[in-house]
Amino acid sequence: MNRREFIGTSALAAVCGGCGTFNLGAKQGRRPKPSETLTLAVIGCGPMGDYNMSAFLRDSRVRVTHVCDPIAESAYHGYNASTPHGREVFKRKVDKRYGTTATKSVADFREIIDDPSIDAVLISTGDYWHAPIGVAAMKAGKHVYCQKPMTLGISEGWAMIAAAKEHGITFQVGSQQRSASEFRVVAEIIRNGLLGECKSCTIGLCYAHNDGLKQKYTRDCTPSPIPDWFSPKDSMWNLYQGPAQHWENNAYIPAIHSPVCWRWNSRTGNGSIADWGAHHFDILQWALGTELSGPVAIENVKTDIFDPAVTNRYLDQAKTYQFDIVYADGFRAHVGDKESIGFNGLKFHGEKGELFVARGKLELPESLRHWKETDLKDSDIHLYHNINAKGCHEHDFIDAVYEGRQPVCPVEIGHRSATICHLANIAARLGRASLKWDPVKERILGDDEANARIFVKHHNGWTV
Repeated sequence: MNRREFIGTSALAAVCGGCGTFNLGAKQGRRPKPSETLTLAVIGCGPMGDYNMSAFLRDSRVRVTHVCDPIAESAYHGYNASTPHGREVFKRKVDKRYGTTATKSVADFREIIDDPSIDAVLISTGDYWHAPIGVAAMKAGKHVYCQKPMTLGISEGWAMIAAAKEHGITFQVGSQQRSASEFRVVAEIIRNGLLGECKSCTIGLCYAHNDGLKQKYTRDCTPSPIPDWFSPKDSMWNLYQGPAQHWENNAYIPAIHSPVCWRWNSRTGNGSIADWGAHHFDILQWALGTELSGPVAIENVKTDIFDPAVTNRYLDQAKTYQFDIVYADGFRAHVGDKESIGFNGLKFHGEKGELFVARGKLELPESLRHWKETDLKDSDIHLYHNINAKGCHEHDFIDAVYEGRQPVCPVEIGHRSATICHLANIAARLGRASLKWDPVKERILGDDEANARIFVKHHNGWTV
């Protein structure tokens, strides 16, 4: 480990509040020896689960032993609603990779939780399942790679942070932009003042896939028969819904219950603001050094969430929106959907010009045209960089499990990024133009109705 790696790791240990100190009376996460294989179960067999699982399958240190989903097989997964997914599809893929038929296909995630042979889990379900499954897994001593946004609501983040610390868990949030060099470089430029005084940023968020409005089968909000991919229907349908409040007569609504459509109802997902906000707000926080605190206000909120042509009681998420994220030092980030902003990414405005970053794209101002990362001095701020992971977020997680530390995006950081998304959604759903936020006490100020929305209600006997 060179000096830069040491600084990054030591700083992250400090950031995590001394994650080396755990409740020794609680069940602790197992740390495999370098000569041992890390066993991993995939919970949630949709498009992101496929993406993450593929990376784990490429790592020789990992053995995917279980795949889990209430859906056995459906042809309507994927971001274009035409890719087969489900636990049986995943089993075939894993078996082919290992040349065996030993992969276990499981419908109920509780079998995964109860199995002591499993060291870690990948949680790639809808947002509403992240916390219930994540907390249960951590209490069972399993390390967690969890998709973003990390939570359905703010209070769930507190439970996940507490469980990770108590049980000595390595927790990676799937905010994979932190493992991409262009985003790290931007954060280092801003943190080291190389753009001069930087007081604002413009952020465009891409419209999420499979939006429940324009895809070929997702407009239908008519209660419909439970599809055959839930089998046995009653038990698997109820398990799929889990802690989400049921609709009248426990109805199946194609527009929100078809694969990948859960994002477009607030009982199960967080809409487009959180889908991409969890990524870009995470980079904003990294660049500002506020990744363990956050803003003090959400202002100038404008959305189409009350437009009946866009939303209804089933599809209740904003399609177009604009708002400002305001920090205590006066820094202001203006956020909008890609169509209104004109791009998907972050544009920082500084004294020495504008800096734009998006996936695979970094545009430096003229003042930094000849600058490169190796120009940073030892005395400068060097952010976490797992050189061995070579930009692979999943590889970074595996390294952290073996080394007994936290990865580049641990639970505390994922919680704070998701919090900004939740605050914006609370304002939008209540028709508020602004909300004041205390990032220390984690409470909305002067608005009891809005403050009540930070607490997630779970249903059907499920708890976190």
